[in-house]
Amino acid sequence: MELPLNVEFKRPLISIQDMVNFIDKGEKYLRKAKDELSEEDELECLQGIILSPDYQREYRSKAKEESSIIESIIVGIPIPEIFLVRTTSDGIQLRHVMDGQHRLTAIYRYVKDKFALSDLELLKDNQEFKNKKFSQLSKEIKFRILSSHLSVLEFEAFESDDMEIELFKRYNRNTKPLEKHEMSMATYYSKTSLYITNFLNVNMENAEKEASSAKLVKLYNVTNERKNKQRNHQELCIIFSIINNGPNLMYKDGVEIANKYLENQANLYKKGIENNLQQIKNNFNKFNFFVIKLSERVEFPFSSAIFRGKDKRSVKFHTGVSMVLATIFYYFEIDMNNPCMFEEIQEIIQKSPLGDETYNASSTNMRNVMKYLYLQNNVFKKQYKSLTFKENLSQDMIDALYKSEG
Repeated sequence: MELPLNVEFKRPLISIQDMVNFIDKGEKYLRKAKDELSEEDELECLQGIILSPDYQREYRSKAKEESSIIESIIVGIPIPEIFLVRTTSDGIQLRHVMDGQHRLTAIYRYVKDKFALSDLELLKDNQEFKNKKFSQLSKEIKFRILSSHLSVLEFEAFESDDMEIELFKRYNRNTKPLEKHEMSMATYYSKTSLYITNFLNVNMENAEKEASSAKLVKLYNVTNERKNKQRNHQELCIIFSIINNGPNLMYKDGVEIANKYLENQANLYKKGIENNLQQIKNNFNKFNFFVIKLSERVEFPFSSAIFRGKDKRSVKFHTGVSMVLATIFYYFEIDMNNPCMFEEIQEIIQKSPLGDETYNASSTNMRNVMKYLYLQNNVFKKQYKSLTFKENLSQDMIDALYKSEG
């Protein structure tokens, strides 16, 4: 990184009314991003603000905290500066929030009538505001809120990911430190990463009313705590990397696999050539069908129960198991309806490091996984009833495995 850094920025004042309109544009882009955007859509999303980029923590403000922000606006107390970063997607100029997500979300939610004012301090005795939603305020107060201006520090698109993450870390030092995967998500934004986030959020939201969502939430052990800490996102990145690109022996563990996958997809996104999302979705849908079939025999197919049998000590989602299942999915055509499928999958897992009780190294080291599967146990040469080897094990992979054996 060259010094001094070439950080370009400006400090506009943006009215709350304009800010809400920009966030509306960003929300529309997020809804449309999964499909092809028409020229009309692109124009309507121009300058949109992405209120909750992939790396921002789950919004968890309480009504009192939200109300305090609105109260400050009403009485004229300045709101701390909002930090935005310009970015481009498919040629559309957008902005995402580096700092100030909770403040902007509270303002946006209030103007959209999502909560009523409560626990006010300066206006607590004023009946004009007590328990009032935005729509219940007088016209004068509505105008006062919408015409109030927010101070914004707006950065131009950064020349490198390192520069953005360095600023993000500096501006968030007084908050709870980010988890390692959260930091990667802050650095590497892509449509694929957003798709994973939306997959988790949508299925969590629909779990109570849709059996298919409830099933996926259970299988991937999606919980609010694990999702908020981006554990679920990281686990899916590992799976996505293997089922789409195959195992990579250069990565030391699952964390590095997830980081590199995010980085590679982000590089494609920045170049405007992240055109593989539909194939990624198709592969993931097939993989989900595969895992659901396994769940007919074992409640949590990503747990060690799939090869050890029922064990109260086993976690519901074991990353090492998910990696072996993803590897099987990548290298074999699988007859999902064959009655031998479960036992044959189980047999391969038992021939991985997971099935070796003397193995004490990382269960997420892909080099070791492939050593067990290819060199020690010849699982790709065995004949199966439900599995057909795709003959897609590259010579480079084979050479690297033998080389590592010395």
